[in-house]
Amino acid sequence: MYVIRGLLAAAIVVLAGVTATPAAGAAGIPDEALLQASDLGGVTPHATDGDDWPQLRPPRPCGAGVPAPVTDRAVAAVIDVDGAPESIMEYLAVHRDAGRYLRKLRKAVDGCPDWRVEESAAGRLTLRWTQRWEHVGEEVTHQTYVAVARTGRAVVVVADNGWETSDGDPAVAQRLLISAVRRASSLS
Repeated sequence: MYVIRGLLAAAIVVLAGVTATPAAGAAGIPDEALLQASDLGGVTPHATDGDDWPQLRPPRPCGAGVPAPVTDRAVAAVIDVDGAPESIMEYLAVHRDAGRYLRKLRKAVDGCPDWRVEESAAGRLTLRWTQRWEHVGEEVTHQTYVAVARTGRAVVVVADNGWETSDGDPAVAQRLLISAVRRASSLS
């Protein structure tokens, strides 16, 4: 009886592990469509889980509703920028209408005081997300920069969150977005 319970418990652990950590590309988006170590200064990105970057997968200014993707996937990495760490996240989603997603996102930003459009071009946005919290007894105002673009049915989001209390850098997010869009264009 104890042997059967032990085998059953082991099988549950194995099955739970398999379902909790899907294989790369299991969401329908292959690794090659996402940023790679060669784009990130040699740092290999890791898959995100439900607790990583929830406010930016996808961006939802002030909790706004945005169209649900057909499939999506995200990776994150800590890269070196001028000798300092920067926390980077890429979110890639395939939509039935990627243009609709961008229109809804732009409209949501307009009505949200913590979000601001920094730059806007056809099919591309750079956003600034301001967060405030207390750190070691002091009020911190922190800026995360979010570069968003579409290519075909894909929406690509690259966020630079900076590090701890240091702000992200819009130029880093925009530079990485170029590589991310190039890679995501393989989905079109």
